Amino acid sequence: MQIKITGGRVFDPAQGLDGTRQDLCIKGDRIVSSLKKTDRVIEAGGRVVVPGGIDLRGQVATYGLNFLRLWGGFSSPQELGRLYAAAGYTHVHEPFLTMYTAGYVHRQLAAIPLVDTSASLVLNLRDLDNYLKSIDQLEEVGQTVKALQEKTRALDLRLLEPFVRYRQDFYAHRTLDSVKTMEMLTRLALDCDLRFTLEASPEILELPFPEPGLFHLGALGRAVTDGRLLDLALTRLAEGVTGDLGFASPDAPGKMDKKPVKIDLGGYYPLDLNPAGGDLLPALRLALAHQGPNLAFSLGGPVRNPLEEIPPLFSMLCDRRARPLVDAKDLPDREFSLSDWVWATRALPAKILGLGDRGHLQAGARADVALFDLPPEIPQASWPQYFGRCHTLLKAGEVLIDNFELVAPETPKATYYRRTGVDVGPLLVEICQYRSLRPENLWVADALGGAWVGLD
Repeated sequence: MQIKITGGRVFDPAQGLDGTRQDLCIKGDRIVSSLKKTDRVIEAGGRVVVPGGIDLRGQVATYGLNFLRLWGGFSSPQELGRLYAAAGYTHVHEPFLTMYTAGYVHRQLAAIPLVDTSASLVLNLRDLDNYLKSIDQLEEVGQTVKALQEKTRALDLRLLEPFVRYRQDFYAHRTLDSVKTMEMLTRLALDCDLRFTLEASPEILELPFPEPGLFHLGALGRAVTDGRLLDLALTRLAEGVTGDLGFASPDAPGKMDKKPVKIDLGGYYPLDLNPAGGDLLPALRLALAHQGPNLAFSLGGPVRNPLEEIPPLFSMLCDRRARPLVDAKDLPDREFSLSDWVWATRALPAKILGLGDRGHLQAGARADVALFDLPPEIPQASWPQYFGRCHTLLKAGEVLIDNFELVAPETPKATYYRRTGVDVGPLLVEICQYRSLRPENLWVADALGGAWVGLD
């Protein structure tokens, strides 16, 4: 299929396009510079044309999430796929997959229709504690991590805690402090071509980052609880660390009370699936204070309904009058532009996940394109009302949504992972042999999810 989108206002900060009126040509699943003939012309009529959205932290398949669904208020995987597509998204990334939950997570991801998916492998450094202390074994550790990444079909690597701590004195000799861990992680990243996402916390912001460009800070906004930590976060971003905001999920009135559900992912602390509080101000303050390119948009908890949760947050970012009245006087006066929003929800997430052909509309990019019915004369305060639901959505050159209606409900989707080419080695065998639940019995097979796309 050869499609031309004509008469739209293109917002593509990766190319420096900020509402530029130009045609967009699509041949098959790719954007091309021109077409000799067309099978279909989509008259954009001044609509906003942007790349398909990428949710960098879509907690849609985390182990334990089905337990929360028992109380209601959380959409099913099938509903989530349709909701994400309606909001102009084409890719959703699950941040919490472990060796033991990989099968569960991929089954849940496979159940989400329409949008492509991927996941982060959460590493437990206690599996590698003594090996990390030896520089001579770092290369073997790196190869082990790469094998784990491929066996669990994960796209990237995540650490909930960059340290090794034990409550029992008997294991005190295996403790690894955060500073030493960061040094070892930096060596691993440099020597073995790895990049790590760290779940942000005040403790992590205090740490030195020997090579900032090798790290990403997840849910950074939640860690910025005072002015000093805000300054530290801004310093880390200026140094080259990337981050995502981790906005507290807005409460949906009448949908669901806060239930105390914590999941043991094998770390020192359990993962809180439904944290109390919900203060939006730290992430909002960080988003408005950061003037550089290194901060992506994200929510900090499981997504209930993208159409309900994302537009109010966008409204606060782009319109100062929509911000919380409490302490609003302390917020920076800045307002996001549409290009700022596209960068934070498309271009930067694609870069962080290594999806080089997404997040932009250059020739050669995959044809993931969203059109929003946002007339140029509409005041900024009303943007979210129009920007919350897309008029037209194409994924890989196929029209999914046309005139706000889902027209291709059977569109195929894929799950992306990193193809490392590293097989199980002696160190991984040694790690696995002392467990009652053997990880090698849980590796993700082709039939478990997919369709699979391995990235080199």
